[in-house]
Amino acid sequence: MSNVNTDGLPVEMQQRIAEIIEKAKASGPMAPPQQQQQPQQPAAPIQRPPTLMDHTVALRQEVAALRNELHAVAQVTDAVGQAVGELYQTFLGESQATDQSSYYQAEAPDEVADY
Repeated sequence: MSNVNTDGLPVEMQQRIAEIIEKAKASGPMAPPQQQQQPQQPAAPIQRPPTLMDHTVALRQEVAALRNELHAVAQVTDAVGQAVGELYQTFLGESQATDQSSYYQAEAPDEVADY
């Protein structure tokens, strides 16, 4: 390593190269290179394929969730039906029966255009 020609380089680069060469000589050719310590990640747990019991449990959970949703939909439908019934009763009590259709049936139009 001593045969490195650094004559054409700037002084700063020559000094840096000389430092690197000195460190390499100090550590020796048999010294192991220094490695950066990386935090070790825990090994991933072994994943096994799902069993029939796993599928059964998952399906039961889905059925329970769907049952809850169906119950909620039934409650909403019932509440909407009750609200519509109350509105119907409100307007039914306020309206008066009129017989205006008889007026239009009794009066014949004066002139009927023949085309």
